[in-house]
Amino acid sequence: MGSYNYYKMLGFFNRKFKISEREPPPDVRDAFSQYAVNGPHMNAEQLARFLVEYQGEEGRTADDAAEIIQKIHHRRQHLAKHNHLYLDLDGFFEYLFQDDLNGPLNTQVSNDMSAPLQHYFIYTGHNSYLTGNQLSSRCSEKPIIRALERGVRGIELDLWPNSAKDNIHVLHGRTLTTPVTLYKCLESIKNHAFVKSPYPVIITLEDHLTPELHSKAAEMLTEVLGEMLYYPESGCLEELPSPEELKHRILLSTKAPKEYLESRQQNEKEAPASPSGKESSEDESSVKETTENEGERINSGPGEECSEASTSQPGGTECPEAEKTNAEQRDCVEAEKTNAEQLDRVEAEKTNASEAEKTNASETEKTNAEQQDRVEAEKTNAEQQDRVEDEKTNAEQQDSVKAEKTNAYEAEKTNAEQQDSVKAEKTNAYEAEKTNAEQLDRGEAEKTNASEAEKTNAEQQDRVEAEKTDASEAEKTNAEQQDRVEAEKTDAEQHDRGEAEKKTDAEQQDRGEAEKTDAETQDSERAKNDPGDEGGDASTQSALRSGGTEYKRLIAIRAGKAKQGVRQALTTAQEKVKRLSLNEGDLEKAAASFGTDVIRFTQKSILRVFPKGTRVTSSNFKPMLGWMHGAQMVAFNMQGYGKSLWLMHGMFRANGGCGYVKKPQFLIERGPEDEVFDPKVAVVPLKFTLKVTVYLGDGWRLDFSHTHFDAFSPPDFYTKLFIVGAPADCAKRKTRIIEDDWGPIWGEEFEFPLTVPEMALLRIEVREYDMSEKDDFGGQTCLPVSELRPGIRSVPLHDKKGEKLKSVRLLMRFQFI
Repeated sequence: MGSYNYYKMLGFFNRKFKISEREPPPDVRDAFSQYAVNGPHMNAEQLARFLVEYQGEEGRTADDAAEIIQKIHHRRQHLAKHNHLYLDLDGFFEYLFQDDLNGPLNTQVSNDMSAPLQHYFIYTGHNSYLTGNQLSSRCSEKPIIRALERGVRGIELDLWPNSAKDNIHVLHGRTLTTPVTLYKCLESIKNHAFVKSPYPVIITLEDHLTPELHSKAAEMLTEVLGEMLYYPESGCLEELPSPEELKHRILLSTKAPKEYLESRQQNEKEAPASPSGKESSEDESSVKETTENEGERINSGPGEECSEASTSQPGGTECPEAEKTNAEQRDCVEAEKTNAEQLDRVEAEKTNASEAEKTNASETEKTNAEQQDRVEAEKTNAEQQDRVEDEKTNAEQQDSVKAEKTNAYEAEKTNAEQQDSVKAEKTNAYEAEKTNAEQLDRGEAEKTNASEAEKTNAEQQDRVEAEKTDASEAEKTNAEQQDRVEAEKTDAEQHDRGEAEKKTDAEQQDRGEAEKTDAETQDSERAKNDPGDEGGDASTQSALRSGGTEYKRLIAIRAGKAKQGVRQALTTAQEKVKRLSLNEGDLEKAAASFGTDVIRFTQKSILRVFPKGTRVTSSNFKPMLGWMHGAQMVAFNMQGYGKSLWLMHGMFRANGGCGYVKKPQFLIERGPEDEVFDPKVAVVPLKFTLKVTVYLGDGWRLDFSHTHFDAFSPPDFYTKLFIVGAPADCAKRKTRIIEDDWGPIWGEEFEFPLTVPEMALLRIEVREYDMSEKDDFGGQTCLPVSELRPGIRSVPLHDKKGEKLKSVRLLMRFQFI
């Protein structure tokens, strides 16, 4: 007796559907018969031979097989009391359907983890603190915890001052997102960083802090993360360590603070090193190709060199670097003076503008009054002219009116009365004509008035034109003021970073005045550089430089900026390791124009790709382009959704889910003539064909209500298969639809030829056919082809957010031919 599903139709009768029992497919029966030597049972030795020969699991022993048999007996509760070390056909089939015992991927780390960090794809998040969309969702430490527990190794935090400028908030700047404190985020990272994986976590910081808060951030980072925090003692890294060397360590990656650059000529006497720029803000949609001086003010704070130095020449003469720095400071002071003068001018102009506006308002009110009178007069004239026209029309229509009225009177009254009426009408017409004549006279007068009004209008028009000219000149002045205001906004944004920074600017101005005299500058530098002078300058500026230096010291991977354009940033020789960030649009352009330069860059340094700013719903882009060009950190909105995120999950199910996947050798190595892999023109021969057999599926009736897919019958399932990877490898297939069955049996085979299997992902999606609406979602998963285990495997499915469904699985077979 089987079980049944009942579906109510039209509210008064039921439809009955039998639930089919899950049975082993023919291939499973044949394998059992083969390795059980046609017997009813399979012992541990026979199961071990099946695992090695049929499933390709080298190194399996009879002890491993015996352990599997014990677990299957324990799960089949009615056999738990028996200690038989063998499996019957049902037990063998039960084992094959257990995804934890017979899953499609190896659960252990299988890649070599001793290569430099840049030789790995890194599981990376974008705006990791957001719970939802990019504009108005809440910021929290909980998304960070979920990401780390999933195996994400790259966490991004946006640092902003709070309203009081005395603490650090994490939020998406210039949006309605509610903040969370940096301390909470760091505590969460510390407690959950290595729950899923022991390999290093990289925290990328988008820094919008004031100088004082840099010191606070450095203190907070060292206090919370402690010995977990890795940073090079000698400054910038010339070569990145390996994930194996960085186990249970946390690295920071961001741009260096501006304050250290401003004080480098006073704190160091070493030779200058090669410069690197600041990281572009991720709120920008494209890379700005503008040059920036090292001491120049910028909104998001500048980058800096890995090591800075300044030297003095003997005889009291400053070296060119020091002179350059002093000149820049003097320029800065002059610019600040100019800004102050501009502010005074702006205030004066605002006062003049307000007075001019008052005067203009009074003149405008007078003009408006005159214009209103004129409009009233014109309106009266128009009404009178309308009446005149109407009366003229009446005069022309009088004959017809007379005839009509005569006919009316002939029907109602005598001829005499009609004549009296005609006389009366004539009298009325005379009176009307008289009135018209008077109105015409008035019209002439009004025309005269109108002409005078027009003259007045012309005069007013002249005044208006003059006012327009004045307005255009005022607009030009306003535009110039606007330019000055924009320049001042730049300063204002930096002033908004804290009142302490204003004090710092004032002190810098004082220092700039002092530096006008070379002797005073040299005395100041000698006093600051003298190690025996412990009672020297203890001002706020010194404290800020110290805080900036400490913050800078904690940065393991410096962020660079494409100041001269993306290609220049990619091709410039770098002595030190750096990280460059591009949005998805910039990557597409770079890949289309100079893809090989992108790959060369990623062989030495870190490339991070993030979603464009218009993805306000936290959607994601297609990650394969970044991976095919060697980008290590393809940053995704992990709180998002969609097929692109499924691909991200699939890629990092590889290598035991540790968050690091070794790049293919063709992205790491160079040819004999220093050539690199070119995804656009590479012609790669066929390496092998992946043969996929979809046997059956089960578990939906345990995870979904019986009316979830269809209110009147069991679901109609089908499976879709996709290969995502190199363009030559991309393909899709689909099984037939199995109607009215919670446990569909397909038994279909598909073949996928592959040229770059190292980058191929097999995406699997189950849908429920609906004739009248969009097909329902029944589960999905994504698997890296290079790590598929051959043989008959149980493939668990996940929901749209990537969470594993409790019971839903497919039984599939993978073969490489």
